[in-house]
Amino acid sequence: MLICSNNICSGCPKLINWPLLAINMGEVALKYRLMPESPDSDIEAIVSEIPGVLPEDAKFGAHEVKPFAFGLKAIMVAIIGIDRDGFATEVEDGLNSLKDIQTVILEEQSLI
Repeated sequence: MLICSNNICSGCPKLINWPLLAINMGEVALKYRLMPESPDSDIEAIVSEIPGVLPEDAKFGAHEVKPFAFGLKAIMVAIIGIDRDGFATEVEDGLNSLKDIQTVILEEQSLI
């Protein structure tokens, strides 16, 4: 159900009971910072496992390794997918399941 949002009906909310047919959903880009457990973690092994833990409708866009602190390197990853309810949570859960990853932080989220 939807609530009528036009001002023709004296501003009173009216419920509209009609099915939504086809809605084209946009895409969302998510940028995460992954922090390995130690400076000795195998960064390339971690990166190679990322596509396998993502939802089926997610695309692993790109990655960049940046020095962080005390010898740790942050892995910055870009994930692209359909802007749907629960998408970012599914991606984050998958990234958190990676071996040797201590922290997953959503740095940016934007529609594309």
